[in-house]
Amino acid sequence: MTHRYKLLFLIIIFFSINLFAQSNKILSGPMVSYVDAYSTQVWFLLESEVKKIDFEIRNYEDDKLLQFSFNVTNKHNLDEIPFTVLLDKLQPNKEYMASVFVDDVLFQEIDIFTQRPHLDNMQFLISSGLNKQPNDIFHNMKKTNSDLVVWLGNHVYPDTTFSFNNMINEYAKVRKNDNYNDLITSTPQIATWGGLDYGLDRDASWVLKDSAHIVFELFWPNSLQKTYNYTFFDYGTYQKYTYSDVDIFLLDAQTFQSKTESDLYGDKQIERLFQEIHNNGATFTIIASSVPFTFDTEDSFLNYQKQFDYFLYRLEISQLNSVLLLSSSKHKDVQMNQLSLSNNKMLYEFNVPSLESNFYSLINIHGEKGSRYLSFETYNQNGNLMYKKKFNETELQLN
Repeated sequence: MTHRYKLLFLIIIFFSINLFAQSNKILSGPMVSYVDAYSTQVWFLLESEVKKIDFEIRNYEDDKLLQFSFNVTNKHNLDEIPFTVLLDKLQPNKEYMASVFVDDVLFQEIDIFTQRPHLDNMQFLISSGLNKQPNDIFHNMKKTNSDLVVWLGNHVYPDTTFSFNNMINEYAKVRKNDNYNDLITSTPQIATWGGLDYGLDRDASWVLKDSAHIVFELFWPNSLQKTYNYTFFDYGTYQKYTYSDVDIFLLDAQTFQSKTESDLYGDKQIERLFQEIHNNGATFTIIASSVPFTFDTEDSFLNYQKQFDYFLYRLEISQLNSVLLLSSSKHKDVQMNQLSLSNNKMLYEFNVPSLESNFYSLINIHGEKGSRYLSFETYNQNGNLMYKKKFNETELQLN
């Protein structure tokens, strides 16, 4: 081997070893969370030895460079660090390429698409439950090339030794599944939590709910946009997201739940929901929860009759265009329910099973302004279409 080829060989070996070392430093991620017109958050699960994360972000149109640098902090003294960074100073309607550096070595390049001001077609995946799922299902979910994934809770299955560290370990174990990691790094992810994420007791008196919430936020960097100056104790994990002409509201069905079936969502959360819904202008308003709304089940919103009736009343007077309810449950297949309102309009709900059932669902929204369509579709683990229901926007109107 000549000296030149020996040198080239050594260079290749050096970079291969260096890249392998860097890949071991990131155990999961980078996962993009909610993206608005000007910012996003990116989540990582890091080895404790990582010191900093850097970004070089280029706009595809003019090659303008933005640079960000973040020192990694480990305030909970963990062996594996869930770490979230905020990327701001972005511009609307842009496609960016972000180069991610770990301790000064290039790890990966990711695309970031900021919100567009014009009407666009979109689709997003809906699912819940991450225990005993087949890995093929993640591969086929990724192949849909959806704009985002909406998770409806039960991301972990803690055992009876519920604690802060136990929850951290359970989340980390899930995230280190390579097939799941391929999905969550392929498109933005948003989530609410379910009973298993919340803890062993389902009502608001659960003494470790603060710890459960801290862990949830460490692994799910939901939207930072705050309409009000509030705390977790006011609205829980409630979130609102806007994509194109679609508003998605993720409700917290855990934090305020009472044992007496008098309160599921809390008065403040319900009030905020309808303040943000009122005349929102969205073609489709989607309200999602980890528990059913209109299905007659043990954990259904129906059991909280007074608050449920008030919820329906506020929906009817909210001047909305089109509304759809989404929920998850222990059912093994997708179910649709329709509830007749006092004005003879129909309110539709889709209840999706967890991934353990070997199914996943997505919503596809398309069409011209004034004649938009929403399709609810369900696929099996092999990516075969099993169920489809299509609505024109007028069929989902409540007024």
